[in-house]
Amino acid sequence: MAMDDSDGDGRLNERQRDAIDVLASHNAYAAQSKWKTLRELPRKERWPFFVQHFLLATSAILVALIVVISLAVSFLTKPPTPLLAVQGIGMSRYASSLDRLRDGFLRDQGIEDHRLVQVDGTLSIGGDGYADDSAKVMTMVTAGQINMMAAGRTMFATLDHRGYISKPADVLTAAQLRAVAGALVDARGHAVADPAHAAGLDLSKSAVWRSAGLPSDAILGFSNVQSGKVYPQRFVAYLRFS
Repeated sequence: MAMDDSDGDGRLNERQRDAIDVLASHNAYAAQSKWKTLRELPRKERWPFFVQHFLLATSAILVALIVVISLAVSFLTKPPTPLLAVQGIGMSRYASSLDRLRDGFLRDQGIEDHRLVQVDGTLSIGGDGYADDSAKVMTMVTAGQINMMAAGRTMFATLDHRGYISKPADVLTAAQLRAVAGALVDARGHAVADPAHAAGLDLSKSAVWRSAGLPSDAILGFSNVQSGKVYPQRFVAYLRFS
């Protein structure tokens, strides 16, 4: 039989009253901020309290801060969008000549930041495995990252067949077409008199191209000129076709 700790008249005894007083006592930390409570807690109780009240919110703030910093760094270090991107196909061995061609155009246009003009020859098509950059070329053309393409006659015909080449008449003005009339060729490199039938420009007719030591059997064509026609037009003028 359980013992009755209450007084005989049904009133709580002293021990019961003390227990109730403890349960009903005022929490010294209830009315103050959690940060202040954290500072006032005994050292061994601080970490559990921090985990319970602050860890999730602190982690979320740190993640958000990392994302913001990453975006800011990415924005500040992102290279500028090129004014012109010329891609030579299968011309990796002419890297130094293409650099000279780019540097000459930069000087001609008074452009100080070399990142604004890209002239590259590392991509190739029609090879096997790692030697075939067809997928990359398609992606870059679609994204407007290639404005002009130079390739030998066979590769140029392939580029045109794949739909990567725009007609000179779609980019050059009537006066500019007349200035390069002697260099207009179809996709296979045959000379044409009607600009409407032209697919590219015969680079053997360019004094600047030849003087840079670049292959004379190459054809220059326009690609996805999303950033505007001005610099592709200026590049054609710089090449000095005859």
